[in-house]
Amino acid sequence: MSQPVRCTWCGGVYDLGTVTVTARYTDCSMWKAPCCGATVDDRGETGWKSRKDYERIDSPDPINRRGQWASIDGRRARWRP
Repeated sequence: MSQPVRCTWCGGVYDLGTVTVTARYTDCSMWKAPCCGATVDDRGETGWKSRKDYERIDSPDPINRRGQWASIDGRRARWRP
């Protein structure tokens, strides 16, 4: 996954790099979340919205030099950028 995120509606994990944008506006882009089909937008990252539609899952070590583990839904999984 290039940009993994967690859906705040259902808790599913998906990749922002693979979503198909359905609408573009001046302040946001919108798409359907592949996990639950909810319409989401990126205004939560800019502060225009109080509730984010997704949360970014950041790697503890972006280069993965130390073989770090990332936690997804409480399970440990090896991070693969």
